[in-house]
Amino acid sequence: MISLENPEACTGCLRCELACSYHHTRKYSRSHSSIRVDKCISYPKQGVRINIYHTQQGSHPPCDSCENEEGFPLCIQLCPEEVFKGGK
Repeated sequence: MISLENPEACTGCLRCELACSYHHTRKYSRSHSSIRVDKCISYPKQGVRINIYHTQQGSHPPCDSCENEEGFPLCIQLCPEEVFKGGK
């Protein structure tokens, strides 16, 4: 199961979200990702909010830890800030 290890390090680059959607649909679509990254620019919660869906949420599929991909889940492989932790 994927979880957040260092969410305050997230820069909002969306690599994790786009890779996740590609894993599920073979298309880059933020609305079909198990991860949702939202930038918060208003006071007092400035920064980035990250949600990982472990159950179906509308068009967002549940996280399956990239079970059909080689190696670690794509969000872990592609995050330059090491925000995520977990495995298969």
